[in-house]
Amino acid sequence: MTEKRNNFIRFLAYVRPYWPYILGGIIGGVIRFTVPLFVPQATRYLLDNVFLNEAMTASEKQSQTLWYLGGLIAIFIVVWAPGAFARQYLTTKAGQRAIFDLRGDLYYRILRMSTSFFERNKSGSIVSRVISDINLAQNLVGSALTNVWMDGAAIIVVLIFMFQISIPVTLVALATLPFYAYVFKRLRNEIRASTSRVQEETAIMAGNVQEKIAGSVVVHTFTQEKNEEQKFLQDSERLFSSTMRRAYFQSLNITISGGLTQIAPLIVMLFGGYQVIQGHMTVGDFVAVSLYLNPLYSPIKRFSDLNVVFANSMAALDRIFSIMDQKPDVRNRPNAVKLKQIIGTVVFDDVYFSYTNLPEGEQGPVLEAVNATAEPGQRVALVGPSGSGKSTFVSLIPRLYDVQAGAITIDGLDVRDIDLHSLRHNIGMVLQTPILFSGTALDNLLYGKPNATWKDVKEACKAANAYDFIKALPDGFDTEIGEGGIFLSGGQRQRLTIARAFLNNPRILILDEVTSALDAESEQLIQEALKKLMISRTTFIIAHRLSTIVNADNILVLDNGKIIEAGTHKELLRHDGLYRDLYSRQFASAQSASAVLRQPQVVI
Repeated sequence: MTEKRNNFIRFLAYVRPYWPYILGGIIGGVIRFTVPLFVPQATRYLLDNVFLNEAMTASEKQSQTLWYLGGLIAIFIVVWAPGAFARQYLTTKAGQRAIFDLRGDLYYRILRMSTSFFERNKSGSIVSRVISDINLAQNLVGSALTNVWMDGAAIIVVLIFMFQISIPVTLVALATLPFYAYVFKRLRNEIRASTSRVQEETAIMAGNVQEKIAGSVVVHTFTQEKNEEQKFLQDSERLFSSTMRRAYFQSLNITISGGLTQIAPLIVMLFGGYQVIQGHMTVGDFVAVSLYLNPLYSPIKRFSDLNVVFANSMAALDRIFSIMDQKPDVRNRPNAVKLKQIIGTVVFDDVYFSYTNLPEGEQGPVLEAVNATAEPGQRVALVGPSGSGKSTFVSLIPRLYDVQAGAITIDGLDVRDIDLHSLRHNIGMVLQTPILFSGTALDNLLYGKPNATWKDVKEACKAANAYDFIKALPDGFDTEIGEGGIFLSGGQRQRLTIARAFLNNPRILILDEVTSALDAESEQLIQEALKKLMISRTTFIIAHRLSTIVNADNILVLDNGKIIEAGTHKELLRHDGLYRDLYSRQFASAQSASAVLRQPQVVI
């Protein structure tokens, strides 16, 4: 219970700056609900003192009636209408502003999570927290926090009027409230738990759908549409079951509370009618009490609806704050050093690393006792079988992960002592799969350096052999390239990412299989661009095709997380080791492919 209350209190911190709006909405709501409460009083007076008063003439009765009804109409126009508007507009504004702040904080936290967080959570599931859960939490301001006060005030005013008319009848009207409170309390936790389950199932479904849509080409090429449809239906079935369980408790809550508020007026009518027959109440009193029953029970019934809203909103807040409470695995140390200009010396000193989020039995060292040095401006290549630790090696430099033992230093500073923003600003990464975003070509170029001049952009694009193809696009640099750069070819996307790296001008460069999936013409253009990009920069190159790294200053051969060989291409070929074996196999494979291409074709 403490954690649940804490989450509610934490949410109130987002609402607190907008209490003036909420207070205005509450006042408006009280006016909206209390002004109609004078109608039964007017009705009571007209019945007992006007319509049933035989001493008054017809003209006097007509005059009294007109005065009362005219006054009520004036009150509705002058007081009720502004109150109703203020209640709706101000509470909506308070809710929207509080949720705006909460959503911003949640997104801020998500963006600063470590790489391991995004490996544990599907992107669709994360989006569900930002959109679906936030929308549920919004109802807490728009309905619960304001309606409680308004309905509470309305009930108090109604009870004051009713007690003034008849204490016994009022007590009879309140007789069902203990049963209502019992149901309210019992069902709230069930609704909250079932709502939390619905949100979890929704997040799972969103993650799976996003994943399959992003990989639709693979789904199509392997003709897995039917299987994916079946998996989606299974997810839908689980969501349907969870939703129906929530609907069961919500329906039970509404039915029981509605039944109690429907039965109570009948009991009051019977008792009140008996009081009139016995002469303890006038007809006007009886009619007034009857008219007050709806204003009394409607807020009580709304409390039942708020029970559902509150339970749903709190379940959403639990999920939201569970994300916000997570600490990034990689974060700045106190007094972290901000790098301004670096030379580019990178040293791995007895580095040990293992992934901690792997299933039981699969955990183990990915890198073990790794020692390596890259001097400023050197090109260091990483080769080895798949799973040997090459990608992990380069991921540790910008601190996508932190080492468990040993240290990585840049110009003598431990990367863990360097401010993350300044560290990563000095490191550029060009990946095997180009990562671009929706927007224009220029938007993507400026992503790492929004304040770059047009001259800088133009020079970066020319250096990356990207200027000509960008200018040839329908709208040039202002052409929309689509999600992930879908409207560009693979080579164009890669050259755009290289131009982006040029523009950011990093001192340390990481190239991860940049040309492995490209045609010969695109590869040649990109290799030319990379040669320019690597000048005077400390560069780490991951390569499977060894022909692309023969000119590297140092080649590190990894196997099972250890560096088993190191040297230049010529030095490594002189040793009978893994590198020579890998190179011989690739050379033999290339010769075999070339021989096949040279064979004369036989026309039948």
